[in-house]
Amino acid sequence: MKKSVKIFLGIAGVLALLGICFACLSIYAKKEINKPKFELPEAEIVQPVSPLPATKEEAYDYVTALYSECVAADDIELSRHSDIHLAEGERVTPFSDSDDEVFSRVLENAQGRVSGLYPSIENVLITEAENVPALDFTKEDVADFTATKGYVNEEGETVDDGFYYITLTLNPASLNTKAILESEVVSQTKKELESVLSVESLDLVATSYTVNFKISYADDMLTRFEIRHGVTAKAAVQFTEDYKALSEGTVDFEIPLEAVHGVDLFHYGLRFTERQMAVQKSDMKALPLEVRVDAETTKENYNLTFEVSDDGILEIDKDGVMTVIGTQEEPVTVTATLEYDGHTYTDKITIYATELEVKTDEPGNN
Repeated sequence: MKKSVKIFLGIAGVLALLGICFACLSIYAKKEINKPKFELPEAEIVQPVSPLPATKEEAYDYVTALYSECVAADDIELSRHSDIHLAEGERVTPFSDSDDEVFSRVLENAQGRVSGLYPSIENVLITEAENVPALDFTKEDVADFTATKGYVNEEGETVDDGFYYITLTLNPASLNTKAILESEVVSQTKKELESVLSVESLDLVATSYTVNFKISYADDMLTRFEIRHGVTAKAAVQFTEDYKALSEGTVDFEIPLEAVHGVDLFHYGLRFTERQMAVQKSDMKALPLEVRVDAETTKENYNLTFEVSDDGILEIDKDGVMTVIGTQEEPVTVTATLEYDGHTYTDKITIYATELEVKTDEPGNN
């Protein structure tokens, strides 16, 4: 046989072998693509416990009732922070431009020090906390309101739609400026300034007053509220000898300020972060469970248990790690129970233990 014929036959044989390989791969790929896969059914839409309020009266009743429940609860921690800063608006001072620049720097540096005079609280049970801001306004004080599910970000997208965002706009005249003037913060501020100036008179004129609420709509949990006061401080002062160069005699000025008192609320309990999931036999996975207890609490201080609606399907250890030991067509329900600090909390998740391959969003598994 000629050499050229041998080469031709060799090439033909290789091509035939490659053809068979590609055919096998094609059959395998087609089989894999057409293999039945388990796909989670549409999750049940979580319905809100309470609808969004439609009027300012409904909004007032809704948020104040939630706030009253929180204040009386013994399983809610709070963190509070306050901030005082210069607000937008006209500032009236008698200083020259150069002196005004100096005065502006003094004001900016003073903002943080004045804010620090307000009590700051971190992770304290609300029943044991002092100086929790009160909602000291009436239904008649509410001039307007907004209520939305989620909020619109800078890109125009509605995000964080697991929460209601409710804002009450109050009549500024309802702000108790007398109580602010008589507060310890004002007296401490005057004391802080003694080396620079003495305050001959001080008045606060309210310019705005809003209260913002963030509420988990699935369980009516108030998770944050924020009180904002806008005021114009009108003062007459005398500078001390060391600062006579800035101004002599009595100086009158007006400065717009905004006070923000934010309170975050942390509810004890537990919740599944997913409402359903699919698994296969021999899978070992952690349940998507969030347990909320005091940050310093150890496992010895609470009891976490799990109950499965059908035997022989799942085994779950005390840490919430699930091992799939069986499958069935119908889903099973896992109920988690947390016993902590005299309270019992429960939540449920639906588990599909299937023999079919579970569909995922990973490439090649669609």
